[in-house]
Amino acid sequence: MANKRAFLAQGLVTNGVSVGGLANLDFDASYVDVIESPPNSAFGVEDVDRGGLKIGASMSCTDITKANAILNSTPGTTTFSGRESGLATYKDYVTQAIVWSGMDMTLAKNADGQLNCNGTLRFAANTTALANAIAVTPTQTAPTFVAPVRLYRPNSASFNPGVAIAPGHVQSVRLALAGNLEEDYGDDDIGHTAVDLKSWGSLKTTLVFRDASDAATSDVASQLMAAAKGVLTVTLLGRGGAASQTLTVNNLLWTNVKKTQGEGYFEYTMSGVSGWKNGVTLYDMSASKLFSIA
Repeated sequence: MANKRAFLAQGLVTNGVSVGGLANLDFDASYVDVIESPPNSAFGVEDVDRGGLKIGASMSCTDITKANAILNSTPGTTTFSGRESGLATYKDYVTQAIVWSGMDMTLAKNADGQLNCNGTLRFAANTTALANAIAVTPTQTAPTFVAPVRLYRPNSASFNPGVAIAPGHVQSVRLALAGNLEEDYGDDDIGHTAVDLKSWGSLKTTLVFRDASDAATSDVASQLMAAAKGVLTVTLLGRGGAASQTLTVNNLLWTNVKKTQGEGYFEYTMSGVSGWKNGVTLYDMSASKLFSIA
């Protein structure tokens, strides 16, 4: 059989946001309801039917500064391309609206920052099936190249609940956020024609460092655990000589610490949460951002 393979996904534009440094884009389609009849004294299950096609989406990239824009985007269309094996042309893919509803961002000293997002496709009409939910157009030209803003090596961390605490020797920072979806199908729908984001959960932050210094009888990790809500800032170095940028997490309250002491350098893993309101301040993903990289 002739070679019909495609590879090297690129040129991702989702809900109007151009994303660079694409590592992978996955779609997972399955029927949420599989109805089986009881045996009713027959040899076995007689009837099996299905309903409610659901397509989950997940994306991984190094364009970490686009996190707010992706999560805050209005569901529209998603387009991307793949190289056609053995040819100089591309296959273009167009999907239905994706409602992005979660992210996991990892920033480490020994790798590019990584952004993972997940969501669910909203079917445009009751007759939309998998074949036209993710449509393919072959023999196309190369997509527009988008260079990601690559950042790594978090350092110069500071947590300020009123008086700054500055843990040194930062190993990594991780942010995680999940939203609550409402989704449904019915009547003669093939798939989920109703998918809506209701609300966001709290922002989870993890900070790992090796600063074993102390003030009087209190080490840095203990100082953070005793602190009130504050603002975490961490400098992120630009890759390839690009300018450094700063990660800011607002309204952060530390809730857990794991102190690991062994033969190697002692390590401290702080975990905390941020709510979307602090006094009269309401945070969002566009103006008063709960988290940002700039």
